Amino acid sequence: MFRGKVISGLGVGRTLGYPTANLDTPQNEIPLGSGVYAVRAELVGKTYAAALVLSHEPWKVEVHLLEYDGTSCYGRVMDVFPVQKVSELERIESEEELKKKIMDDIELVKRVLSR
Repeated sequence: MFRGKVISGLGVGRTLGYPTANLDTPQNEIPLGSGVYAVRAELVGKTYAAALVLSHEPWKVEVHLLEYDGTSCYGRVMDVFPVQKVSELERIESEEELKKKIMDDIELVKRVLSR
């Protein structure tokens, strides 16, 4: 488990239809490699199924909460409980390819978390 404060990012996920909570978490507090993970995330006392995107170059921690219907969570603390890695990060050339990869990864996350 790790935690981080939700901070603003570049807004790329939101423009693609997959908003993420960017977490301010030091790299040495997350013992995971880069990739996409199925996780459970707790925010304001509620637990969500979620997809974690973790990048080491540059360091970035982003969490997409599935079925989140709340408003901005900037400044709040999120606890993240990794379950399983579902895919590697890939270099994507187009927005359409990126959307497809995100959709595929979310389906994998849903399958893992439904077990």
